[in-house]
Amino acid sequence: MATERLRVLHVLEALEGGTARHVRDLVVCGTRADHVVIIPATRPGCLTDTEVADEMRAAGADVRIVDMRRSTLASRNAVALVKVWRIARQVRPSVIHGHSSIGGVVARLVGRMLGIPAVWTPNGVLVGRFPLMIERGLSRWTAQTIAVSRTEAGLIGDLELSPPDRVATIPNGLAPFEIDDAPDVRAMAGIPAGAPLVGCVARLVDQKGIDIFLEMVSTLIKERPDAYAVLIGTGPLEALAKETAQRLDRFRWLEGFNGSRAVLPQFTVFVLLSRYEGAPYTVMEAMSQACACVVTDVVGSRDLIVDGESGVLVPPEDPETAARVVGDLLADAGRRSELGTAARRRVAESFTADGMAEETVRLYEALSSLQETRRTRR
Repeated sequence: MATERLRVLHVLEALEGGTARHVRDLVVCGTRADHVVIIPATRPGCLTDTEVADEMRAAGADVRIVDMRRSTLASRNAVALVKVWRIARQVRPSVIHGHSSIGGVVARLVGRMLGIPAVWTPNGVLVGRFPLMIERGLSRWTAQTIAVSRTEAGLIGDLELSPPDRVATIPNGLAPFEIDDAPDVRAMAGIPAGAPLVGCVARLVDQKGIDIFLEMVSTLIKERPDAYAVLIGTGPLEALAKETAQRLDRFRWLEGFNGSRAVLPQFTVFVLLSRYEGAPYTVMEAMSQACACVVTDVVGSRDLIVDGESGVLVPPEDPETAARVVGDLLADAGRRSELGTAARRRVAESFTADGMAEETVRLYEALSSLQETRRTRR
């Protein structure tokens, strides 16, 4: 008798940033499974990555639209729960995989109701009292939690969000991407050709330390009269970015656009000053393009960069130190080249999408097999 193919139902509250890239890579590279992906059409104030949705469809995924909101108590999420339950009953997945906060909540509740093994990938653990209370309550219905970095796994354990034997560390991996026909970011931003350019590509949210980045830029351009800085992104902190761009004559804010990672090689130094992470894709993408990177020494980011070898780690909430480190790199082309070369090699050797997808599909298969064994014994 032929074995039924593994079918995985993914639930995402938003198709943006690293989470979108993560699920896209699981679908495209995880070819031993069939994938059904639930995404919202859009999310207010955010950049929905429509290119990723098209890539998943092209890879054979069944993409369904269900709107959700980031707030746990939003009424739309109750409606989403019912819709996801109906889809799960229809497609009969072997495993249901929730991504990020709301996607994780909905997936595990549906898994509990229908007896489907539920997997949760936080993609950055929220540490507020209310989110932690919810996650601890849901842990009993989580067949496996996937940490996308070693330090995220440690944080999950420290916060008692899942028993140690139900936490798997599967580092994020990067798929090759094209940079042909990339827009000239200096021309877009009105920056002189060849001017030293410090860049950041990120969602404009508190997590990404956007306010710290802007403080760093303010200090840096006072000390480096030849340097410019650009922030590319969309999100709730757009007003702060716009106000800073009006106040500082060598800082530019550009709204986020699909494919913005293609401009990473144009940055003299890439900077991401997050307050917390899972394992940020923009850092891996910048490293893969041999860009010298300066990032905060926080969970997830510190797993990607070997400090002083393939990039530089700086303390969180410390714009002065970040400005000094970035200024030193702007003044030392040889050092930037050394860091960039080592960064590209590290990503190629340690963080691949194929490896990430293979490990994840093996985990799905193990959970599905265990579930089938339990059914047989009943």
